[in-house]
Amino acid sequence: MKSYIADTLIVIFAFDETGNILNFIDFDDDQEKIIEFYEAIDNNIIQKVFENLLLELENSGFNEFIFDNQELEALLSEQLGYKTHFESKSIELKNFRLNLEDHLKKIGINKTSEEILSQYKKISDTLTRRRVSTASGHSDNIITQIITVLDVIKKSISLFSSHLREWYGLHFPELTDKIIDDNMIVAKLISILGSRENFTFENINKEFELKEGKIKALEHYALKSMGANIDLSMIQNYAEQIISLDNYRLKLETYLEGLLKRFAPNINSLIGSLIGAKLIAKAGGLQKLAYMPASRIQLLGAEKALYRFLKTGEKRPKHGLIFQWNQIRSSKPWVRGKIARVVAGKIGVAAKLDYFRGEFIGDTLSQEIEEKIKEIEVKYPNPPKKVQPTKSVTRKLKKKR
Repeated sequence: MKSYIADTLIVIFAFDETGNILNFIDFDDDQEKIIEFYEAIDNNIIQKVFENLLLELENSGFNEFIFDNQELEALLSEQLGYKTHFESKSIELKNFRLNLEDHLKKIGINKTSEEILSQYKKISDTLTRRRVSTASGHSDNIITQIITVLDVIKKSISLFSSHLREWYGLHFPELTDKIIDDNMIVAKLISILGSRENFTFENINKEFELKEGKIKALEHYALKSMGANIDLSMIQNYAEQIISLDNYRLKLETYLEGLLKRFAPNINSLIGSLIGAKLIAKAGGLQKLAYMPASRIQLLGAEKALYRFLKTGEKRPKHGLIFQWNQIRSSKPWVRGKIARVVAGKIGVAAKLDYFRGEFIGDTLSQEIEEKIKEIEVKYPNPPKKVQPTKSVTRKLKKKR
């Protein structure tokens, strides 16, 4: 026999095909209890009181349940194994809800339609606020925000360092990228040593782990510098701010790695926290990444190049964000596309395992990638020969010109 289940934010009713009430759950106007019930459903939890309601109905011969709440119907079907149906346009459920005031009176609850609407509004508003709050604090959103902030910080450090070199160049113009290309080492040199007169072999060797050749070059250029003698206090302070910003970047990256280890351990093990977080952010969340085909994961971040290829027929992109992964970037150019395809497939598997809380097999996936890369490198040791266009193709190209 069929039973219809109407969750009304006041009372949960079970009724038969003729509209007779079979059973109900009364929350006694306790709004917190009602909210807890729906929050439990949001977290895929069925409260015991609702399980008991269904068990009593089943014992009475009702073994088929009709819902107009798809989330509740799916949860019961998956977790308790009941025979359920979702009918969003069920006439029986619509009529029952339209006459809710009368049905409440039958179980001893006297409420006017205005009072019912008012209670509906209060509970709906509270539920909406809590759901928005929960969604805002979801790990996907936190990861997205952190990776966005990290990108801004890295760009800012690069810009600030460029200005630092220009500003300090008034005093020591010979300190160029050719001698020290690492911006943070330059900032630390300026912050700690200050004046070019302090750029002696002993001072640099004491504070920094640089190659002997670079230290000697710095000392040599400092002695013969044509820079002006200016007040360096503000420049040193500026360098300290850059160093402080870089330290904050490192803290953020450590925090991000901890998040990935908890919420996406397989992805983190496979490609690292930074690239993993970028892929999750670009995909729009771990769920979307989990449902994404490998071919799309491969090109995430290369959308402009892909559209250009589709529009103009230019060279098709072979990889997007995953190119930042060292094993793709450091491989031979003619095999990068093949390696990217393999990696994208494994990322897809890792994302599914992480989203559906599967087992941790990140190490196994990494090992499989290593083996596949070796196979590809052995199979394609040399770049492919360029195919010369045929005469007919050449003529067509000339005509177009």
